[in-house]
Amino acid sequence: MTSSDDVLGFGWELHYDNGGSDKFYRLMVITGPNPMALGLHGGRGQEGQVGLLDTGITAEEALKRVVSRSREKERKGYEASREFTVFYVPSSLTGATDAKDNARAIARHFGQYSAQIGTELANASRIPRPAL
Repeated sequence: MTSSDDVLGFGWELHYDNGGSDKFYRLMVITGPNPMALGLHGGRGQEGQVGLLDTGITAEEALKRVVSRSREKERKGYEASREFTVFYVPSSLTGATDAKDNARAIARHFGQYSAQIGTELANASRIPRPAL
């Protein structure tokens, strides 16, 4: 359920599995007052590392950056593992100064929405929950 404090985001995930390599790249755009381009990558089942983070840009620029990164990965053999997904995140996670620290929490929101609305494919990487 969304609230008036939530910010619209959208994203997708790519997967690469070739012999000894089994990895993902999650690409997300956050809109609202602090648009950002966000990409996390890593081995299957890991939280991932921040590989793309652009803040202080427009939502249109963020979209261009994630599409560009997605095309790079697709040329290397990555395939869709979560299709285009619209999701919402609390605005408290979208500030530019905390974007890197909040990247994994944003990805968890993306993953939850993807699972709920059916855009998560069979080859999707599990998005770990934080340890309590």
